[in-house]
Amino acid sequence: MKMLCLIMLLLSAATPGVELQGLDGSQTEGELVDLTSKSIVIQPSGQPAVTMATKEVISIKPAATSENESLSAPTSELILADDSRLFLTDLKVDGRNAQLKLAIGEEVSIARSSIKAVRFLNDPQQANDAHLESWNKILQEKPNQDAIVLLRDGNLVVQDLIIPRISEAGISIQLGNIQKDVSPSKLYGVLFFQREARTFPAPLCLVNLRDDSKLIAKSVRLTSDHLQVSTLANEDLPIPFSQVRLLDYAAGNIQFLDEMKPSLVEWTPIVRSAISMRDLSLIYGPRMNQSFQKEPLQLEFDGQPETYSKGIAIHATSVLVYDLPDGFRQLRMKAGIAPRSLGMCTAKLQIIGNQKILLEKTFEEGTPPEDIVVNVAGVRRLKIIVDALDDEDFGDALHLCQARLLK
Repeated sequence: MKMLCLIMLLLSAATPGVELQGLDGSQTEGELVDLTSKSIVIQPSGQPAVTMATKEVISIKPAATSENESLSAPTSELILADDSRLFLTDLKVDGRNAQLKLAIGEEVSIARSSIKAVRFLNDPQQANDAHLESWNKILQEKPNQDAIVLLRDGNLVVQDLIIPRISEAGISIQLGNIQKDVSPSKLYGVLFFQREARTFPAPLCLVNLRDDSKLIAKSVRLTSDHLQVSTLANEDLPIPFSQVRLLDYAAGNIQFLDEMKPSLVEWTPIVRSAISMRDLSLIYGPRMNQSFQKEPLQLEFDGQPETYSKGIAIHATSVLVYDLPDGFRQLRMKAGIAPRSLGMCTAKLQIIGNQKILLEKTFEEGTPPEDIVVNVAGVRRLKIIVDALDDEDFGDALHLCQARLLK
């Protein structure tokens, strides 16, 4: 009987409520039923369950978090080889293993070889101190061996040596024939030698925790009330879902064009005007995340408007040029006539990569919105052009919704 009650209790346990933002601009709220590296299942209240592939997701945010629940003040920040960052209240390193107590309360074990560095937070305000820029530059350099980092005369100084262990006695350091234990309060941080250069694949998502820890995940899986996170450095960490602030699937994998600064923006009126080009550009220049009427971006499908949270409203004749970061392979968007331009618009959309036309599409009355997918692998310079086709540009405006680069 007791076993039956336990099973019923487990089955009736509340699944976490979440808010999911999709790449198509959709917002879905409900209980998180299942979460794997390939798909997410959400059960909205009173509606059928929604299954979405992770590649179509921007983010998952817990609907409610225990922000009022106090967290332990961290004593150190650990940086993994893949640049994941964990705030700790205790750290012990011995031999090939390290024992961590996370600031969120969990105790985990990881391989010493997965640790790139540790920054000691001797001052509670040091989590965001003035030396972070210098520290981050040090992290970009591959040490030839273990090292300690000291603060001297306002500067960070690196001293190569050997670190056999970290224990309650302090940081054990060995330099030549000298070996001693040093208190973390005497150091800014320590660096651990990485025996071989490691390359990592693109992450699945960035797991942001309530204490500002960030895990760069290659896979995630929901197990009861925990999120099982496997980092790019091959460390498996069980994280209470109540301690998750955001699952960011866009981080490192998706770059929205509205968040990038174009290297060139041009708008040229077909009809001459006494108004200055500068003032005209304030009216007709491309707009990010809103229409020319300062309303949310929309496209009409069979007479029904759909609203999008991100994108570009672009008027003929306009040119946007972007210098693309490395590693992106696709440009995707939903492109169509701005609803207020229906019946007037005759515009041509061109997408050019490295001076080669990748896509050319004409929009006029009756042309439905279209899903645009363009291969931009190897493209360094991307140009988006909207041209008027009828020598008039009064009603020629397109909405490029959810325009983003994908790895």
